[in-house]
Amino acid sequence: MSDKDIASAVNCAINHIGTGIYSSGRIVSYLLTKDYPDDISYAAVAELEERGYIDDRRAARKVTNSRTGKKQESRNYIYNRLLQAGIKEAIADEISCSLEDDVTTCKLLFDASFKTEGTDKEEFLKLAKLRGYSLESGNKAYALWLSEHK
Repeated sequence: MSDKDIASAVNCAINHIGTGIYSSGRIVSYLLTKDYPDDISYAAVAELEERGYIDDRRAARKVTNSRTGKKQESRNYIYNRLLQAGIKEAIADEISCSLEDDVTTCKLLFDASFKTEGTDKEEFLKLAKLRGYSLESGNKAYALWLSEHK
């Protein structure tokens, strides 16, 4: 692995990143599709992280900011979404643990999705389940939502 090979991979990644926000895992995958060997891909990403071109925390914020309102999901779903986005496991764990608890975010989902108290409770619980919330969290969030909409 030469410095020239790493510089080539770094330039390739910078051209791909542009002004976007990408995770380290996404850029490693991109470089691998461009036929850079593993060691060069990882070394290039390490250099890009050092320079500030890649920041998994910033990429994680992009993911979590997109999962609000009617798109709100449980901590576990968001954690898995972060991993799928190529964010390092330790950072995904840190970010997901810093999120509000599931009952609170499930209620926020209900607030964004339902406007009247006449909606059947099963509709609430069905939506909660689709977004990764436990039945217990869904029931507690429903009780909170209902107490505010009476």
